[in-house]
Amino acid sequence: MIPDDKVKEVSERSSILEVVSDYVHLRRSGANYQGLCPFHGEKTPSFNVNPGRGIFHCFGCGVGGNVFSFIMKMEGLAFPEAVKFLAKRSGVVIQERPLTSSEKRRQDERETLFRISELCAQYYREVLLKDPAGEPGRRYLAKRGVDAATAESYRLGYATDRWDGLVRFLEQRHVSLEAAEKLGGIRRKSGGSGFIDLFRNRLIFTISDPHGRPIAFGARVLDDSLPKYINSPESPIYRKGDVLFGIDLAKQAMRENGSAIIVEGYFDHLALYQAGVRNAVATCGTAMTEGHVKLLQRYAGKLYTLFDSDSAGKKATFRAMELLLGENLPVSVIELPEGEDPDSFIRSEGQEAFAARMGAARPVLDFFFRHLLRQSDTGTVEGKVRVVAELAPRLEKVSDDVERALYVREIARVLGIDERLLQQKLRKGGVAPADFSVPREKRPKVDTEELLLALMGKYPEIAEKVTEYGVHRLFQPDLATVAEAVAASALTHGEVNWPDILELVGSPEERSRLASFLVKEDQLDGVNPQKMFEELCVSRERRALKEMDRLKKELVRVEPGSERYVELLREIDSLRNRKSQLL
Repeated sequence: MIPDDKVKEVSERSSILEVVSDYVHLRRSGANYQGLCPFHGEKTPSFNVNPGRGIFHCFGCGVGGNVFSFIMKMEGLAFPEAVKFLAKRSGVVIQERPLTSSEKRRQDERETLFRISELCAQYYREVLLKDPAGEPGRRYLAKRGVDAATAESYRLGYATDRWDGLVRFLEQRHVSLEAAEKLGGIRRKSGGSGFIDLFRNRLIFTISDPHGRPIAFGARVLDDSLPKYINSPESPIYRKGDVLFGIDLAKQAMRENGSAIIVEGYFDHLALYQAGVRNAVATCGTAMTEGHVKLLQRYAGKLYTLFDSDSAGKKATFRAMELLLGENLPVSVIELPEGEDPDSFIRSEGQEAFAARMGAARPVLDFFFRHLLRQSDTGTVEGKVRVVAELAPRLEKVSDDVERALYVREIARVLGIDERLLQQKLRKGGVAPADFSVPREKRPKVDTEELLLALMGKYPEIAEKVTEYGVHRLFQPDLATVAEAVAASALTHGEVNWPDILELVGSPEERSRLASFLVKEDQLDGVNPQKMFEELCVSRERRALKEMDRLKKELVRVEPGSERYVELLREIDSLRNRKSQLL
């Protein structure tokens, strides 16, 4: 844990204008500075930095926050690492507690393994480039159309047919073979005396972490022999479920495009890269995991799956669907003709044909629905029941009410069944807590709460009124803590440190929305603070009453006595008590 006073010191000594200027060319525009957003491609500047308030916001892609938020997204770091990154940049010394002996041992081991893995990558690369024994690898790459620049970017290498090529290389550099064994590139001889290479007569793909450090290797045969691929085993620096091949090459393009393409194989990834599609990553011989999703969410807001068109590829797509549906992360499927994979398709059809396929990508749940229709006899009752039974648990994972409502409507239309009966069936299965035709009210991008926060920050007397009126009467739970901090700061210091306040905002989406409002200096120019406060109070209370109407409509559709029924009664009773308190 980094002490709060150190976090505050780093924040105060890290000018957001100077930090962002290391990555983005900015020009002054009134109180703000503008430039092209580093997180998505654009030609007209929509990225704004407000140095006075210490925040940034892009009106193109919606990303926003403080200096820590910027570095976390830009460098793909967690909050503690972002603080350390900026501390080093600004000269702030963070004294960390002494490591225990076991922690120190693990840290030293990891650093040693990173160094050994780097040496292994250098060895394979040198063999491919200069060793006569690497000629088969060079011929193979030429036949596959892999140019020198791509091979360099991927740090492609070659393992000869010698039994101890890597072993001797490491020995010459005084590397502990026992330590190298933990990475899996070498292994003990069956007799237990000495070591031999794991990879022989294979093309080597270097698997790197997001920072470009080699951590493992994938090795491919040059003919049709099996197994086609051998991958490094897991090690203290390599966990398959947390690593995506090509993440170091793709992270900037994923930020710019706002999306990522997930493929299965190394050559699928390479083919896309050579064709100019740079926002792709590949799973390393394993199904997608929660670790993969968390890694992708650092860089992309939308995903595409691009697996083989055979049955195995479809199974991989559906496994990914099960994982991704509940993540509130849009996922679409790029479909290729039967028998094609990304590598073969791009080589035969070209980049434009692939771009057209990507443009026609279908949402993954729709793809699954169409697959079920092809596999079922929907002309019979049994066939329709089977389709609904398969879709119900997947629909339950769709968090957006509007999206779910549209799926229900389309399913009913295609299957030729009554939409109300389908809704009733899904509700019995626990899928639909409310009528699909009445989705929950969406909060506007700039609502009364954000406006009230800004008002409190500029006028301490309004902060006092909010405190007297009751923070929890005016703010939803996700912003109540933030409002309390704003009021305390305004009343104590007469001003608000907005970068610190943004750290209290729970979700990145909420933080970005608040930053989008605060980044504009003139939103409160010429207002009567007392009058605006009164109007905002009335607006907030009236919206609460609209919410009560929605809850009443839901109540009549919920089974009496159920947990949701009791919860609704409690919420309605709370809202009813406000009715007589309108200003």
